[in-house]
Amino acid sequence: MHDLLVTLLTLLPLDATPLPTVQNPVSPSGQGNGFAASILGGFFALGLIILAAVLICLKPKRHDPRDTPPPRPRPR
Repeated sequence: MHDLLVTLLTLLPLDATPLPTVQNPVSPSGQGNGFAASILGGFFALGLIILAAVLICLKPKRHDPRDTPPPRPRPR
């Protein structure tokens, strides 16, 4: 399963950052250029990848026979 996840992640194209153009820190319309949003989005994506890796690595717990109560006696 781990190999499948790694294979899928290598097939996904990663967006290359565009070459920086000369910009004012604040665009003329009064809105920011979204730099902080891209950082937060990166942390969110990294968290999702880590969560997926942890969930893939989880193994089911085996049943412990000592946890089951003894059978009840049959009524006569």
